[in-house]
Amino acid sequence: MSLKHAILGFLSFVPLSGYDLKKAFDRSVQHFWPANQSQIYRTLAQLDEEGLVEKEVVEREERLDMKIYTISEAGRAELHHWLSTPLPEHDTREPFLIQVYFGGKLSDEEILHLLRLKLKEIEERLAVYAAVYQISQNAPSQIVDPRTVFFGMLTLELGYLNSQSDAAWLRSAIERIESKNYSIQIGN
Repeated sequence: MSLKHAILGFLSFVPLSGYDLKKAFDRSVQHFWPANQSQIYRTLAQLDEEGLVEKEVVEREERLDMKIYTISEAGRAELHHWLSTPLPEHDTREPFLIQVYFGGKLSDEEILHLLRLKLKEIEERLAVYAAVYQISQNAPSQIVDPRTVFFGMLTLELGYLNSQSDAAWLRSAIERIESKNYSIQIGN
């Protein structure tokens, strides 16, 4: 996925400033597609150059002018094309799994340390998912279509379920290493 298409997606709901786009990212998709303010502003400039958005400058006294971006018809067409086109398989490299794969070269204490750190990281991610869900339930949304909200929340659900699965696997691996039970649990 590209940041370009994520921004077009947000702008397809409602016109936004760069600042408001950052808030939209943080409230909704940060769990799988974080973006910083400078990336958003660079991409907005690119989208403007490509004619995929239209920019309105709102003059403000005492503060910098605010730029409000609206998706153009060309932007809507680009977003629709991208959304309806199957994406190529993505690279699934996971450095942590290389550590696990060669973990037999470490002592049980060393590999347990790494596994526990990873479990803590995943538990923290689960807490973020829960917080994002709470925010989405408590904050008024600019999106009023329940079907649109449903699809947005499906991404959160997948991240949560995948992280729960990863945490359960790590807990099981830790328990087996601690008890010196080096059996694998596939098909059992």
